[in-house]
Amino acid sequence: MLLALAFVGCKPSNKFEKAISRPIWFHTVDAPEISTSAEVSRLWQSEKRCCEDDDNVATNNRIFYKSCYNAISAHYEDEELVVKCLWLMDAGAETDQRVELYRFVVENFPHHKNRVDDCANCMPGDTVARVTLDLARNEGYDSKERGIARIEKLLDTREDEISYWVQAEIYESLGHLYLDAGLTPQRVDRWKQAYTRLDGVKESNEPLKSRFAALERINGEISKAAEQMKVEKED
Repeated sequence: MLLALAFVGCKPSNKFEKAISRPIWFHTVDAPEISTSAEVSRLWQSEKRCCEDDDNVATNNRIFYKSCYNAISAHYEDEELVVKCLWLMDAGAETDQRVELYRFVVENFPHHKNRVDDCANCMPGDTVARVTLDLARNEGYDSKERGIARIEKLLDTREDEISYWVQAEIYESLGHLYLDAGLTPQRVDRWKQAYTRLDGVKESNEPLKSRFAALERINGEISKAAEQMKVEKED
């Protein structure tokens, strides 16, 4: 009983702390304490995250990373805080650890729904979709097929919860992966269905319309490659 009381103040490591180690520079920076999703947003917006002297940007992002790491450790039960931190922490992470952060979100919070009350063009699946896309892009460097599988699984499970402009980014990356890995009839069919659907709504959705030129270029390449594939099959 006395032993239990002695350790009552010692909080066991949560899943995040076991999966994501503290970087070597962690104890060299001081960082403010944050405990809510709103405080995460305010801290993120309080400093420049790019387009400034590299040393200053790196310091700002490491401070943010440490604040978020500590917040996740202390408030792992707060899913909104955890996912928002994991999404934004990559700015202060080393390259290999970014992939670990992306994977942690995708594997532990695949059904997370981000808030949309302060964003007219957002959908509840956007955050997870964008993190999944970041993970798929990184995995695609080593395995095109793995990157494709990651994106297709996302689309199969959550496409109707993803805003059109984020879908445009996803299909742009998926189209490039299809072309690099090789087209199949199934991939051509998926692409054509998505392209036709997005083309039909772009005039009424400005964020999608502004990104559609990239899809048009890829559609041209896929159509040409699909036609060549058809000719070769007939021969």
